[in-house]
This record gives sequence, structure tokens and C-alpha cells, in this order.
Amino acid sequence: MFEQSLKDPHRDKRRVLLIAGESSVRFLVSAFLSTMRCGCVTVSNLQQLARVQNERLDAALIDIVNPVMAAEQAIVTLRELHPELSERILAFSSGATNPEMLELIERYGLHQMSRENLLSQVWTALQDFITNSTPSKPAQRGMEVAQLILDSFRTPLPAGVRGSNESARQLAYRYKNMIIDVLLTPEVESGRVLVSGQVMGFGMGKRKNDGLAVLLIDGVETIARTATNQLGEFQLEFESIQDPGLQIRLREGCWAAIALGKMDWAKKPRLD
Repeated sequence: MFEQSLKDPHRDKRRVLLIAGESSVRFLVSAFLSTMRCGCVTVSNLQQLARVQNERLDAALIDIVNPVMAAEQAIVTLRELHPELSERILAFSSGATNPEMLELIERYGLHQMSRENLLSQVWTALQDFITNSTPSKPAQRGMEVAQLILDSFRTPLPAGVRGSNESARQLAYRYKNMIIDVLLTPEVESGRVLVSGQVMGFGMGKRKNDGLAVLLIDGVETIARTATNQLGEFQLEFESIQDPGLQIRLREGCWAAIALGKMDWAKKPRLD
């Protein structure tokens, strides 16, 4: 049985932000929170979300459905508006889950809930948030920055050579026992940049680097995604952006973050 309410006589009733579209689950959760004497602020799009900046909120509940990119934008916006909620975001899916949804939950360290016994899970999490000043973080949060070990642009040009028409840039990163090799090639005619890479590691075993998710990030926004082949190779293509990076899921709960640096060089020839 649920406790009767989260109400504290020393303060106003608890307020929960619910980010969800029109669905039976949205109305079910909203009605449940009302029954338990919790205020529920419901939004269904980014425009409505922007209006809650001055709201006092104790937790957030988000329904992650396709397209996943829209859910990611909502999470990023929520964290900007209410940084104090970063560890108080509960995530579930009112539809069928897929690998992209699970990856999103992993990358942002969200508290994941299943559709089964959803209301019970929501209630337990809310009680944990309110009784603990610092909520327990989800077990899976493994985003770590890979170390840059090679940059071809830091290699001096031959003596007497002041410039080069070779604009491709090779970068190599070390992450634990793995090496991630990246080649950035600007395409002059289209103005786009081709990213080719390979994940290599000692002891990974045959096909262990096959099917790894690779995301192209611009700041905090996911621009494109792909997966490695059986050799650990991958390719992405994008229009030139100022703050690109890669995030690679090497195994469950383990992500390597790669900063590719500013892309101004892609618009001009290399100079000595």
C-alpha cells in the first residue's frame, strides 16, 4: 500500500513536472499524483517547458518516446532551466522501448522505470528524493573523456613548406585499453565534413567492437548517429559545426566522450 501523501506540514505540497504527450499514461500519472496530494505541472512540448522556469519543482517525470531526439532536447532544456533537478529526473516509455531510448537514459544518468508497476516506482522514487537531500544517482553513468594522444595538425610541416592543400586531420584517442582513431575530411564542394573512425582495443575479442553506438554531438545536442561494423569502423557526415564531439558506447554503462575541437580549420588551407 502507498503512504497517504508526501505532504509535509512545514512546507507547501510537493510539485512534480510531468513531460509527456497526450497518452493514457499521462492522465494516469497526473491523476495519481493529484490523489496523493502532489501538485502536477504537465507540459507536452518545448514551448510549454520554457514557461516553467520560475516554477518550484521537486522532481521531473519524462515519457521518452520516439523520436528520441525530442526527448533529449527536453532533458537538456530542463537541466538548463532547473539545474537542481538534474539528479531528480525519472524516465519511462509509454510505448515500446528501443536501444536509442536506453542509451539516452544511460548517457544522461536518468532514473529508469518500467511500465509495469509504474505508479509504485514513481512513488518510491519521489519518497527517496524528498527524504534525502542528495538523491542516490543511477548505477549506470559511465561517460568518461578519452585522452587525445595524436593530432596530425601538431606535426610540423616540412622545412620550407608554408602551406598545404591537404586539409584532412587525423586524431587518435586513448580510453583505458582502447584506441579510437578518427579522420576528419572537409568536402570543399558540399561544405560538409566526413568523419571516419575505428575503435581498436586489446583483448576485445572477435566482433567485440561490432555494433557499438557512435553519436555525433554538437555541444549537448545529438546531430547524427551510427554504429561500428565488425572491424570497429564507422562513418558520419555533417555540415560544419563549431563544437563537435563523439560519444561512443563501448559496453553497457560505459561511454567514451571525444572532443573534436573547433572546426574553423576546415574552411581554410593549413598554414605552417
